[in-house]
Amino acid sequence: MKPLYVISFCILILLLGCKSEDRNNNSKKSASTKPNILVIVADQLRSQDLSCYGGVNIQTPNFDRLAMEGLKATNAYSTYPICSPFRGMLMTGLYPLKSGISCNDHPLNPDLPSFAKASKKQGYETAFIGKWHINGIGREAYIPPGRRLGFEFWQALECTHDYFKSLYYDNDSKEPKYWEGYDADAQTRSAINFIQDRNTENPFFLTLSWGPPHGPYIAPQEYMDQINPEELVLRENCAEHEILDELKNNPRFTIPEAYIDTYNNPRKFAKEVQHIRQNYAGYLSAILALDDYLGSLIKTLENEKILDNTIIVVTSDHGDHLGSHQFVDKNTPFLESTSIPFLLRYPQEIEPKTVSDALLSPIDFLPTVFGLAELEHAKIDGIDLSEIIKKEKEDTRDAILLMNLTHLNNTSLANGLDTYRGVQTKKYTYVRYEDKSPWLLYDNVSDPYQMKNLVNDPNYSKLIAELDVKLDKLLHEAGDSENTKLIYDRIIKENPDRQLLLDLREANPGKL
Repeated sequence: MKPLYVISFCILILLLGCKSEDRNNNSKKSASTKPNILVIVADQLRSQDLSCYGGVNIQTPNFDRLAMEGLKATNAYSTYPICSPFRGMLMTGLYPLKSGISCNDHPLNPDLPSFAKASKKQGYETAFIGKWHINGIGREAYIPPGRRLGFEFWQALECTHDYFKSLYYDNDSKEPKYWEGYDADAQTRSAINFIQDRNTENPFFLTLSWGPPHGPYIAPQEYMDQINPEELVLRENCAEHEILDELKNNPRFTIPEAYIDTYNNPRKFAKEVQHIRQNYAGYLSAILALDDYLGSLIKTLENEKILDNTIIVVTSDHGDHLGSHQFVDKNTPFLESTSIPFLLRYPQEIEPKTVSDALLSPIDFLPTVFGLAELEHAKIDGIDLSEIIKKEKEDTRDAILLMNLTHLNNTSLANGLDTYRGVQTKKYTYVRYEDKSPWLLYDNVSDPYQMKNLVNDPNYSKLIAELDVKLDKLLHEAGDSENTKLIYDRIIKENPDRQLLLDLREANPGKL
């Protein structure tokens, strides 16, 4: 007979082995314990105006609550700061030239893998409510199920900014309806109803896509009444006009004559302080409304007792100049256009008051969420940064892409702004034109309002050469050969009736 201590030792080893095997078998969450995922996208919400990001004109307590109880990312940037390309990157994790969306109002390939499709395969109910803007076949056209990238519950429209008379399609009905009142309010109530009426046996992946605070800069009157335009603190760079003047005096391409009058007003208004103040007041009013709607969603999750098992993400597709550098809209590489909020609450994985300076591109947003949720997805361009934002892994990424692939946007047509490519690091913004000539270099640490362009300073020539190497590498990964003519050839092949593009080519023979 074996000594008692030997038998006891053998039993201990067997027990430890069983526990180890049990841990391995449960490394992935079961269907009943998988977290819900709520992704909220506001249109044209720049990070600088949320109080948790240092905004001084309004308080945003519910946005701030997510930062206090979870993660605030301080280096989240819109790689291509315009609506459709961002949304394509968010939904697929692929760069624009791989998803097919190289400009607004152009169709994304619906056969691509998507995060909604991946969620659905792993037992999630999927839902989309609000602005879609990646179908590219008419802004008010019905979007059939096969073009919804895996979202099942569906209350959406391609695009509108008529917020008090806002159309949408309800699931598979081809007859459009109108949201009641201010559409962001009604869409939020619909999201609340979806959460309350859900099948509690399955987790959900819900995307709520608001149209505001994108222009026309309006909100319900109760919020408009809270802002006095004359009391607003404008950003210091609203007075800076060197970059804009250079483009005005030396436009990089010929704007078709038929479009000149259309785009003169935006350029004029960006120079008028009173007009900037009026727009800014409406913009901030819309943010106040969205903050309240966010609070209602959080309260619903609390009431349903699923708040702590829901990953909440709040972000935006791009920012808004609102007169900074005397530009309007977006689609420039300036911080007002590219710097976007990324707030994430999930207490099971993210400690309260976590601040991450990791560089985040839209292609990384949902891979990172899926990393936190322990979900699988197809091979994509974006990377899972979950271990980095949890401080469990060293952050080695030193640059992400910035780009503008076409002239088919208000900012280019108002100012003669050419296509560009660039890199954003934790310290610098560097941008060059398609012909490889350097355009902008800013040290955002010492010059946070980007008032001093260093691109022609000989002391920075070595840095520019190093950033060019980083940029070339990222462009190779993105499948971008920096050739506007090829991009336009593809757009015309897929949409022969794109009249603005045809007019641009006629006005710029041989160039485009």
